[in-house]
Amino acid sequence: MSWIFLAIIATFFWASSNIIDKILRTKYLKSSIALTASFGIFGTIFSTILFLFIGIPSIPFQNSIAAFSAGIALCYAIIPYLKALSLEEASRVIPLWHLSPIFTLILAVIFLNEILTLLHYSAFTVILFGGILISTRQIRGVFHLSPAVALMLFSSFLVSVTDVLMKFALSTGVFWETFFIFYLGISLSQLSLFAFPSVRKHFSKAFSRKQNFILILFLSGLMGFIGYTLFNNALLSGPVTLVSVFVSFQSLFVLLLAAFLSSKYPLIIKETIDAKTIGIKLIAIGLMAFGLFLLSF
Repeated sequence: MSWIFLAIIATFFWASSNIIDKILRTKYLKSSIALTASFGIFGTIFSTILFLFIGIPSIPFQNSIAAFSAGIALCYAIIPYLKALSLEEASRVIPLWHLSPIFTLILAVIFLNEILTLLHYSAFTVILFGGILISTRQIRGVFHLSPAVALMLFSSFLVSVTDVLMKFALSTGVFWETFFIFYLGISLSQLSLFAFPSVRKHFSKAFSRKQNFILILFLSGLMGFIGYTLFNNALLSGPVTLVSVFVSFQSLFVLLLAAFLSSKYPLIIKETIDAKTIGIKLIAIGLMAFGLFLLSF
C-alpha cells in the first residue's frame, strides 16, 4: 500500500506550494498573470530534466495534442487561483478546487459518454454543501459568500478540462512521455505570458526589489513538481479512483500549515484561527472529502 503514502506526501508538497504561492502573491508580486508567467521559468527547467530522462516522446499525435492542451488549460487555471489567494485565506481557497470533479464528470458525460448515477448526484450535493460552508462568512449577522468563489469555480472548470484531456492523453498507457508533454505545455504557456509588457514590468520590479523572490519562486515550483511526481507515481501503483480521494489531504495540510504560521509567524500569513472557525473549516473539508470518496465508486 505504498501508493497511499506517496499520495499523502504528494498532497503535503502541494499544500506547501499553495502556502508559498499565497506569500508570493501577497508579499512579492501583485499581478496574478505575472506570477503565473514566473512559474514558467523553473517549469521549463523541470521539463528539461524530464526530457533528459525520457527523450523524444513517441506517443500518437492526437494524444500529444491532448496532453499539451491539458497543460495550457492548467496554466490558465492558475491565474484565477492566484487572484483568489490575494482575496481570501488559503485554507478557504484550496478546498474549493474539490469542485473540479463535478465539472470533470459533466464533461466526461458529454465527451466520453460516461453515465452519472444516483451516487454521483449525492456526491455533487455533499461537495457543493462543503464548498458553500467553507466559503461563507458571517459579518454583522449576515452571511456573505467569499469573492474567491467565482474565481475558483472558473479555475476548477479549467482543472476539470485538464483532467478530461489527460484522461484521453493517457489512454495509450505511456505515462512519463505523456506527462512530459503535459508539463511542457504548462511551462511554455506560462512563459508566453511574458509577451505582455505589464507582465515583464511586474516581474522586473519583483526581481530587482524583493529579496529572496527567485528563491521562494523556485521553492514553490519545486514543491509543486515533487508533488506531481509523487502523485503520478501513486497513480501508477494504486487504483486511480482511490488515489484521487487522497487529494482532500491537500486542504487539511493547507489548513494546518496556515494555522501554524498564523500562530507563530503572523507577519508571513495571518488567518483567523479561533476554535469555531477552524471547526467549520474542518467540517467543510471533511464533507468535501466524503463527496470525493463517493465519486470513487
